[in-house]
Amino acid sequence: MFDRFVGEKIFCGVDVGSQRIKASLLKVKDPRNIQLLDISEIKTNGFQDASVSDLGELADSIQTLLNAMARKNNVRFKDVYLGFSGDLIEMRTTKSAIPLIERGSKVITNTDIKKVNIQARLLGVKMEEEVLHGFPQSYEVDDINIAINPLGLYGRKLEVNTLLVVCNGTPIRNIVKAVQQAGYDVAGTYFSAYAASRVLLDEKQLQEGCCLLDIGARVTNILIFRDGVLKFIDKINWGGRHVVQKIADDLQVSLDLSEEIKKTHTSALKTDQRNDEEILVKRDSAYIPIKREAICNAIDPEITLFVQSLKEAVARSALFGQLNSGIMAIGGGSLLPGLIERIEEALGLPVRLGKLSLSNHNPQSVAVYAPAVGLAQLGANKYFSELFLLNNHAGGGNNRLINKMKEFYHEYF
Repeated sequence: MFDRFVGEKIFCGVDVGSQRIKASLLKVKDPRNIQLLDISEIKTNGFQDASVSDLGELADSIQTLLNAMARKNNVRFKDVYLGFSGDLIEMRTTKSAIPLIERGSKVITNTDIKKVNIQARLLGVKMEEEVLHGFPQSYEVDDINIAINPLGLYGRKLEVNTLLVVCNGTPIRNIVKAVQQAGYDVAGTYFSAYAASRVLLDEKQLQEGCCLLDIGARVTNILIFRDGVLKFIDKINWGGRHVVQKIADDLQVSLDLSEEIKKTHTSALKTDQRNDEEILVKRDSAYIPIKREAICNAIDPEITLFVQSLKEAVARSALFGQLNSGIMAIGGGSLLPGLIERIEEALGLPVRLGKLSLSNHNPQSVAVYAPAVGLAQLGANKYFSELFLLNNHAGGGNNRLINKMKEFYHEYF
């Protein structure tokens, strides 16, 4: 099938976050032979409030990260697959319908399905926006027959309900320009959390019902899958940075020191056995002792607000009782000790950190880098899909002609 693919190819995924840029490298020989070469990250410079504030700084950050990974692994690559999330992303539902025939009925073809899907994307997007993904939820034939896949059914009108992931085109184009200025080409743009789901969730989880939480620095993305379809997307304006800010405000320390305290001394659980311990915190020119309990009390309102907002968002999906595979958490915010337990307590569902089948890295690394790995995987999928079509074009002309003739027949007879 892939006789035109010779040797190994490198795929690079780049996840642009408000605090960190994360990247991954996959070495792929064929769709069944994939190796995770490397994962790495760098501080995000030149990017503030969901827009590029300094093109040169952002380009330098991307170039430094990717060049270092290429040298470390002794590989060369030009294309990167870019991912976005957080404030850059918006979600909405849209609906569109097309007539199939004036009289009688016809067999619905792939061409009809593609046409109604494209129209739904066009109707659901604003002038300044670009569509990253369109997820058809269901199709309706003649206002009667609801189907997941209407191919081959008879009908006079075809309607689709679609879940769209869109972004403002201007900041996205500026980030793409930064990548190009860094010396690389953007071969595809995607929603980072969705990219992560492609490498984290198996078919059983997608069918039984699963919620994926991507807890970033400022925003948490919520994706719910059921019956093999992405059914619901939402986001909460809450992330790890909210905890850092609360510690800094209550303890009167700098944000950098607050970040260190969050990483090493903070727990979301009031019942944590270490809460009676004291730590020394530098304030001005002296060190003062502070109990872990004081830190826990400082962040508890933030944690309570987050889990309540999460519970309300999942309830809005109308799929709360159908998440038979529970919740999977990724992103830097998911690593806060005790947070998973707080989510489990609030929602009454099992919660676990994301785990990659193709990685031997520790679970914390997977939780942070899963979107970047998923972006590289989407790049590989795109490449092999195009290669498959190329092979079919070269050797499957007769079959293609037969299929076109079938569609022509169903279109007019």
